[in-house]
Amino acid sequence: MNEKIPLIVSPNARELNRMVSDLERRVMIIGRDQRTFSGVLNFKARAFFVIGFLLALGLIFLAMGMR
Repeated sequence: MNEKIPLIVSPNARELNRMVSDLERRVMIIGRDQRTFSGVLNFKARAFFVIGFLLALGLIFLAMGMR
């Protein structure tokens, strides 16, 4: 029961740097995708709002014309 965790004297810094740069690159790609997707959704929401508003306005004018 006298097990010890092996001591790492000199870690492989090149491998650690590669992993960190890979993670940074992935985070930037994910962030860019999220910003693009949110912009598309924002445009869709705005378009549906305008279409709904114009449809409601058209129905109001249609109802006023029937009087």
